[in-house]
Formats: sequence, structure tokens, C-alpha cells
Amino acid sequence: MKAIKTELQIKSVTLKPDDSVSFRAVTPELSDDDLSAFRKVSKCLVNALLEPQGGSSGVLEIKEKIETGKSPGSRLRATLFVLWDQSGKPGDDFEVWYRMRMEKIIDWVKGKLE
Repeated sequence: MKAIKTELQIKSVTLKPDDSVSFRAVTPELSDDDLSAFRKVSKCLVNALLEPQGGSSGVLEIKEKIETGKSPGSRLRATLFVLWDQSGKPGDDFEVWYRMRMEKIIDWVKGKLE
């Protein structure tokens, strides 16, 4: 995937509770190829360099790791816990129920393999 270089104007900046920043930016009118390039990077983690058009007096590098939240495995376990809870806590032991349910999921995936 090629890098994208374009002009843009930052329209709004929002400071988040975790001290991250969200912003909305607008580009000039783009060609179909340029629009396609933006679609390809949608939801991708990208490097960004924001520089005023007149140039800058150096670069401020922000290299904090972006935390992407829970791992997919943690999300699945939490979702299964809610399912277990909503279904009346069958067996009253989540760990046993969780392992049985995971075996069913694993068997289902294995059934999809060649």
C-alpha cells in the first residue's frame, strides 16, 4: 500500500478522557484514485505528520503506543460470560460452562477446515 500525501484542514479537535485526541479533517476535492486510497487505509493504524503549509520549526514526535482495548480472546470470554449469566447460569460454575462452550466453538472451527 502506498503512502498518501494530501492537504487537509483540521476542523475540530476533541480531547478524550484517556488523554488521546480525536480530530476531524477535510481534504480538497479528491480524484477517484485518491478516494480509493483513503478507503484502503480506513480503520488502519497509520503514521501521520501534520505540518503547517509554511513549513515548521522542527518535528514533535509522539510515539506513545495506542492501546487497542481488549484482545479478541478477552472479548469472547466476556461475551460468553454475559451469555452464561443471561441464560440463568447453567451449572452455576462459569469456568466449567466456559470450557464446554469453547470446545463447541473449537469443534465448529475444526469442522470448517479441509
